[in-house]
Amino acid sequence: MRSHALVLYLALISGAVFCAPQTVAQVQPAAETRSPADIIAHRQEAIAYSVGLQAYFYGYPVVDYLRVMREQINEGLDPNGVYAPVNAFAYQEDLAAPGGLYAGRGPNSSTLYFTAWLDLSQGPVRVQTPDTGDRYYVLTWADLYSEVQHTGTRTTGSQAQTLLVAGPDWEGEVPEGTELVRLRTHRGYLLGRVLVNGPEDLQAARSVMRAIELEGPTRNAADYDLPKPGALTSLDFFEYLNRFLRGNPRLSEEALLMAKMDQVGIGPSVDFQAEKLPQGLRRGLERAIADGQRILRESPQAAPSHTGWSTPASETYGSYGFDYFRRAMVEYHGFLGNHPEETIYLSALTDAAGEPLQGSRRYEIVFPAGALPPAEAFWALNVYDARTVDLIPNTLDRYAISDRMQNLRFRDDGSLVVRLQQVSPEEADVNWLPVNDGPLFVTLRFFAPAPEVLQGSYVPPPLRRLDAQ
Repeated sequence: MRSHALVLYLALISGAVFCAPQTVAQVQPAAETRSPADIIAHRQEAIAYSVGLQAYFYGYPVVDYLRVMREQINEGLDPNGVYAPVNAFAYQEDLAAPGGLYAGRGPNSSTLYFTAWLDLSQGPVRVQTPDTGDRYYVLTWADLYSEVQHTGTRTTGSQAQTLLVAGPDWEGEVPEGTELVRLRTHRGYLLGRVLVNGPEDLQAARSVMRAIELEGPTRNAADYDLPKPGALTSLDFFEYLNRFLRGNPRLSEEALLMAKMDQVGIGPSVDFQAEKLPQGLRRGLERAIADGQRILRESPQAAPSHTGWSTPASETYGSYGFDYFRRAMVEYHGFLGNHPEETIYLSALTDAAGEPLQGSRRYEIVFPAGALPPAEAFWALNVYDARTVDLIPNTLDRYAISDRMQNLRFRDDGSLVVRLQQVSPEEADVNWLPVNDGPLFVTLRFFAPAPEVLQGSYVPPPLRRLDAQ
């Protein structure tokens, strides 16, 4: 057998040595004759597609933020009714409810929200916060890359404080006793949250929210040329990204990417003009936009599945470094992400047995005595309709079980039991979270999560089905 293999090997070797070598023309089919113009266009299209796809992920948060800014600084454009001029607050006076401001995003129903669009190109804005005592609040500052930083209870404290929020080029002096918040871009976004300790505390929480002051130069909304929704799916995307890049600094490590973007007409050193693009570049950039949209849209379908509770993401939120795709994906499916030190959300789409959560069934979560979810600020458990990603209407107007509830019920052994079902439980020592009869998902939020949550060693109690199989 070995000798036969050796003979075959020698035959192959001898053929390689003594046979005339074949030319490329002999082993490849005759190439189609193409004009120089076609060859150049094909090359341009391929390069524009490759660079354009990277640029689409890189710039998606920028253009999407500017789109939302347009809708929220022009009265009547935002579908949820949010409106305030630039450098001024828009307030949400009530807690999240079904069909409300954050419907479709699995809203948090434990805090009041307030927001502001910031223009720092003419100088810093000043924010004054009151002493909030033991009430949790957080101000999340985002630049247009969706890179965030936090001030508030966990980071800068609950005492009265003054913040100076400046853009990348400001070089003035920071007054003594003032905290500087510097954004990487000339425009930015502020998301504020103030904890509400139950319905009876709503008015007090509103007063704290309204006591937070924002002062800065104002401008008319008509002064801004901002993208409409269609810009995310057309060559207008690169027009707005190009305009942004020419007016804002980039990281030094991004110089090579910017140079590649310059080569296809969209980088910071060129003036993008869609109507003057060669056809090859145009086709490549258009393909990049179409595929970029599809990749972002379909990305959740490729997420790893799990039974019961999810685990803290190994990837961070709020600071993405050079992971442009993840940054774009978070923006596409949400808006901004918090640093895990501020908030962590664990979710469940299935029960402990791996069966999808369904409102026609009954489920129970039992937190043993002394083992409530570990959070330094507060925790809250919400249930949502998985079809609408929204809170579920119910006669109690109850959308969460939280440690800040005044009427939490504990069993004699000190455990806390949460029951998810359509009708009120007969037992008096359980906490009812009403559901409908559709598919569900559950989210457990930790504000200022304890170290064991951050490290991933904390696992919530299982979601157990009570109905007979």
